Parts: sequence; structure tokens; C-alpha cells
Amino acid sequence: MPEPDSTGRDTPEPQGSPTRPRGRIFQASTMTAMLEGVYEGTTTIAELCRHGDFGIGTFDRLDGEMVVLDGRCYRLRADGTAGEADPATRTPLAAVTYFHGEYDWRMTDPVDATELRAVIDNWLPSPNMFYAVRVDGHFDHVVTRMLPEQHRPYPRLIDAVAAQIISTHTDLQGTIVGFRSPTHMLGVAAAGYHLHFLSGCRTRGGHAYDFVLRSGRVRVDVGYELVLRMPRTQDFHTAQLGRGDVAGEIEAVLQGGRRP
Repeated sequence: MPEPDSTGRDTPEPQGSPTRPRGRIFQASTMTAMLEGVYEGTTTIAELCRHGDFGIGTFDRLDGEMVVLDGRCYRLRADGTAGEADPATRTPLAAVTYFHGEYDWRMTDPVDATELRAVIDNWLPSPNMFYAVRVDGHFDHVVTRMLPEQHRPYPRLIDAVAAQIISTHTDLQGTIVGFRSPTHMLGVAAAGYHLHFLSGCRTRGGHAYDFVLRSGRVRVDVGYELVLRMPRTQDFHTAQLGRGDVAGEIEAVLQGGRRP
């Protein structure tokens, strides 16, 4: 990451190419909007993928978990169907970036999700930046969840999670895709790690909240810039964003409805 020079100014970060800029994250909507049931999609997948080739999110009315990997957007639904998403489909919440693999490590010993997060944290230059995280490898198991499509009147997210579909995938190749967001951005994003999984065959996966990586490759990019697109909808305009225990609810949602 950039280090301040003797004048206190940041040194320039790597730029990449004009078509694949480094360090820029594009995000549609916020986690606080999702907590309050703002589930109507506003950004098309075609538009989203003009801003990055790597990322995660969900789909209109929470109908599927999203993984954007190597420039392709995959939709994993609660009914078990999976495939590439229709470019005209919309998302209420997603984040993408152009992935370059600025940091690159090999993991040769098995680690679980908690251990891997701790290892990555120890490698990172600062807890105050965004990071895009990609883990390719062989997994002893991955526990994923997906939510069924929601209908009006929309429940709050902590209540919608009660209907989640949980699956355990064992002994398979695949990729963890996601972001590590800094605590000071809580509410805009999920502070800490928000990870999704996609199998090597591209037919299984979802939101990942538990796994054991047997061996694999871990790559990380630093996010220097966040481009945030706010929804221009009545639901967003009137939502009571930021109320209650935002940190506790986000953590509970990410952990499958289980409060810490």
C-alpha cells in the first residue's frame, strides 16, 4: 500500500491499465440498506461488470447469491439451480473490482475459516484499507447458505436469514471470493470478511461462513478507492438506516443468523 513521503503526502498507488484500474472498488448500495429490507435491484449485472471482473453480491429480492469471478457473473439460487446471470438482471447490493493479485501466498497446511482470516490479517499492511480476497484451492468442506426470494412486505434481513438454505460441500476444488472491509466503514460494508464460495464446476456455492482449506493459493488486492452508488428508490429514501445494533446484526447475518 502507499507509504507517506517526507511531506506527509501519499505516494502514488499502482494504476493498472485504463480498462482494468487497480485498487478501485465499485459498490451498489450499502449493508445498512440490506438490513432494513431494501431488496429491489437497481443496478444491472451488465452495468456492474463494467466496473470489475471480481466480486460478490446478491440479486433482486435476494433471489440468489452472486459470485463474479474472472469476468463472469454467477447466480446460485436457493432451489439448487446455478449458472451465469442474465446481464439484464438487477442487484440491490454488490461490490466488484478488477482483480490483479497484488499479494500472493501458498497455503500448504490445512486451515479453517477463522485461522485463514487470522493468517491474512497478519500479512496485510494495514487494517484500515479495503481488500479483495481470492482463495483457490482444495477444500475439505465448505458450509454455504442461500436465501429464498423475498416478497413484499419485505422482512428485515436478520429475519429473512431465518429461512436460509444451508448446504455442506465436501472434498472439492473451488474458489473463495470476497472482501475484507475496515471497521471504520461498518454499515457501508460488512466490517471484516464477507466471503462467497464457487465450486470448480461452477454449479455449487453461496455465502460461505465455514470452511476448511486443505491447500491452495491466497491472493489479495488493496482497495485504495471506493465508488459508492446509492439507490434512487422510495424504499431507500424512507428506510431507517443505521438504527439498532448494526454491528451485531451484520455479524449475525454473516454467521448464518447466529449472534456472536
